[in-house]
Amino acid sequence: MGQITWREATVAWARVSELSEFTEADVVAMGQAQLDRFRQLSGDRAQGFLAGRALIRALVQSIRGPGQVLIDSCCHRCGGEHDRPRTADVSLSVSHSGDLVAVAIAAGTVRLGVDIEAQSAADRVSELGSLFGDGAAPDLAGWTRLEAAVKADGRGLEVDPSAVIMHDGPRDVHPRVWSAALPGDVTRIEVATLSGPPGHVLSVALG
Repeated sequence: MGQITWREATVAWARVSELSEFTEADVVAMGQAQLDRFRQLSGDRAQGFLAGRALIRALVQSIRGPGQVLIDSCCHRCGGEHDRPRTADVSLSVSHSGDLVAVAIAAGTVRLGVDIEAQSAADRVSELGSLFGDGAAPDLAGWTRLEAAVKADGRGLEVDPSAVIMHDGPRDVHPRVWSAALPGDVTRIEVATLSGPPGHVLSVALG
């Protein structure tokens, strides 16, 4: 497991296989809806769900102290349990890449997004160039920044990725920070690519 902090956000990551002690019994404490969602999954997706919830519980308890961590992931549009996880008094974002899961957390209500991709996914990302029309398609790091910004925005797939404009910040600041302008949103979201797990690219967005 690894962890890094950027501004008010903390990002932790771990191998799914290393969080196997978090079980269905632990999900029960997070609420019936979470248990129902878990039981609809199987194989790697089920294990990834458990790993993500294990990291969420650990990070939330690091802020709030020991105690129950109830999760709500109800979609405001359709009522299904597939939206981003939410819990009281903190902001959350989750990303999966193969056997890795990453969770970003910040105290209070902020716009927060995280995205992690294996460096081996660079070819797959390059195939998404058609989404950007005549505009320049991002490289792998640029794609993770875009994904993190869209997650922080909260509209997800409703946002056309080619409509997101990344304004480059000062190059002498580490980590380098981009300012993301999303359609229909006058408030900028700041994004940085951080030093994450080896072999992966990790970006986090705050708004």
